[in-house]
Amino acid sequence: MTESSVLFLKERATATNASKLITVAWLDLKETLRARWYGLYVLGFLGLMGTFFVFGLSESQVMGFHGLGRTLMTFIQITIVVLPLFVLMTTARTLVGDREAGVFEYVMSLPVGLSAYYWGRLLGRGAAILSPLVVALLGGAIFEALRGGDVPWGIVLFYTGLTASMVACFLGLATLISVLSRSQEMAVGAAFTIWLTMEALIDALLLGLMVQQRLPATTVIGAALINPLQAFRTAAIALFDPELTILGPISYTLLAELGTEGLLAWALTWPTVVGVVAASIGAWVFVRRDTV
Repeated sequence: MTESSVLFLKERATATNASKLITVAWLDLKETLRARWYGLYVLGFLGLMGTFFVFGLSESQVMGFHGLGRTLMTFIQITIVVLPLFVLMTTARTLVGDREAGVFEYVMSLPVGLSAYYWGRLLGRGAAILSPLVVALLGGAIFEALRGGDVPWGIVLFYTGLTASMVACFLGLATLISVLSRSQEMAVGAAFTIWLTMEALIDALLLGLMVQQRLPATTVIGAALINPLQAFRTAAIALFDPELTILGPISYTLLAELGTEGLLAWALTWPTVVGVVAASIGAWVFVRRDTV
């Protein structure tokens, strides 16, 4: 945090714990908005959605996907790759960076508890990361509606919730990494390793091989959906392709065991649970150990 942020926190000495948490979140949000990387992040996602409309992606048709559904499908598939890595790499450096910069020495001399500081930083960063995605999704839907196109509002809202769940998942994991790491280099390395592992386990061909080897259905389902990225990707496809034909032989097992509704519900809840649990563990460690 900057010196101005520390002075502002001193002025809030008599505020309640909830108010202090909101204050920390607001300060973190403002600092994020001023960062150069955040400007590129916003331009990247908003520009991506705008580019789809400029080049007429919504007017094309691939495998039966057309209109806004075609645009959303492409946008979400790109988000699956970019968003987790971005959240992990930028957030994993926050708290460990504060420790290296000696910020905690100031924080512990202020009337702001470590718990409020921790959750405030996390909530502020989450709001900054999620906002451009929500604007891109809802903005694309509104633009399509103004053009007279058919807007599947239910799918738009579900994708918005799905994206929020993914942000919560990787934000919690990144914050936990930041608390446990002793240097920013270690934090970045651990974050990249987690992302690479999840990307490696997202391969549908690997799951298809498991089916061919006649492994128990519960093993196949567990391997497919324990990975938040795979759950996210599968749910995104299921909205436009209820038969999951893109996934190959694994689709029959998934639909037989969970059904489309169960699959969508799992994709919304499981990543959120992972993120909340990881963030809670991080808070417990952060408050109880020597943070300086």
